[in-house]
Amino acid sequence: MKFEGTQSYVATDDLKLAVNAAITLERPLLVKGEPGTGKTMLAEQLAESFGARLITWHIKSTTKASTSTTP
Repeated sequence: MKFEGTQSYVATDDLKLAVNAAITLERPLLVKGEPGTGKTMLAEQLAESFGARLITWHIKSTTKASTSTTP
């Protein structure tokens, strides 16, 4: 698998390098930036190009992690 961008998403060479390194190393890729810079669009295009399901989870500054599995 190699990410080259899509018809509707043109990725920079640096971004393609970072994404492909994460894929090759089987490690997560942390993408950060101001609102509106394309982080979600990148995730959507990656999922589409690899035929994967995208799971979204909106995080706020008040979100707390938990290991509890209680329904």
